[in-house]
Amino acid sequence: MKDAAMALYNKKNEWLASQVDVEFPTSESIKGRALYLDALTSRVLEPLLVAESASATIEWHLVDFHRLTIVFSLLQSKMWENEETQSYIVEFLTQIILDPDYSLYVGFSEGEAVYAAIICSEQDVVVVSDIVGASASMSNDDIALSLIHETLNINLSDNSNLVDIWIEKR
Repeated sequence: MKDAAMALYNKKNEWLASQVDVEFPTSESIKGRALYLDALTSRVLEPLLVAESASATIEWHLVDFHRLTIVFSLLQSKMWENEETQSYIVEFLTQIILDPDYSLYVGFSEGEAVYAAIICSEQDVVVVSDIVGASASMSNDDIALSLIHETLNINLSDNSNLVDIWIEKR
C-alpha cells in the first residue's frame, strides 16, 4: 500500500506545484512554489497508527471559498522561519484553485484558526499531509486522527478498518 500512498502523495504535490502554471505568475508565487517543493525533500510518508488520540476539540472546516484559502495559506506559511519566505508561501498557496480530489481543511480551537491539513484519498488509501498546528499537547498524529474522524466518517477504533491511512512527517 505504500506505493499507492506515495503515488497519491506525489499527485497531490504535482497538483499544488501546478497552481502557478498560469500565463503571468507573480515572481513571489514562483519563489513560494520553489520553497514549498524544496521543503518536500525533508518529508516522508509513514503509516498512521490508530491509537487513542488526545481528546481534540478541533472544529474542522473544508476550505471551499477564497477567504478560507487565505486562512489556510497563512497557517501553512508559519512553517517557514522568516517573514519574507512566509509571504512567498502565502502568495503561492493563495493561488490554489480548489479541486475535489484534494481537500484542504482549516481547524479552529476556541474560535481561532490554528490547524490546517490536506486530505487526499483514492479507493482504500488516505493521505494526510501539510499538517500545521502541532504543539506539546497535540501531535501531528492527533491532528490527523481528529481530522479523519471528523471528516471521513471512518471508525478508527474498528480493527477491521480496511482503510490504509498515511501521514506526512517532517
